[in-house]
Amino acid sequence: MMISVVTPSFNMLDYLRLCAASVRDQSGPEFEHIVMDGGSTDGTAEWLHEQPQIQSVSGQDGGMYDAVNKGLLRARGDVAAYLNCDEQYLPGTLSFVEGFFRNHPETDVLFGSVLVVRPDGLLISYRKAYPPRAVYCLTDHLPVFSCA
Repeated sequence: MMISVVTPSFNMLDYLRLCAASVRDQSGPEFEHIVMDGGSTDGTAEWLHEQPQIQSVSGQDGGMYDAVNKGLLRARGDVAAYLNCDEQYLPGTLSFVEGFFRNHPETDVLFGSVLVVRPDGLLISYRKAYPPRAVYCLTDHLPVFSCA
């Protein structure tokens, strides 16, 4: 099983470095990290060029969700994830995801809990994941963080 992680980026190089490290440090499943950069002017394109483990595209896009959709179209994985550049995975995240989907093949979507931290790493809050309810999904947006 391969997992595709798509990250949209625009002038967020300092955060992107942390995000990419959190993906790179995952162990267990095969994965690809696709970064869709919207034409950053902060050195992001140059940094991405030096990262052979990241598939990247730099250029104009129609905004964050356009970038995510373009990245998902490039994804080759059996499972697709969306991780903003100011978000990070904890160690073992992708291994857990792979195991869950292998043991629960009837599952279409998986959510997890989230730690919200300040830029200096100080914990702000913990957001527990709850199973989505159909009525909420049909009438509103999903009440979870994209990184979850």
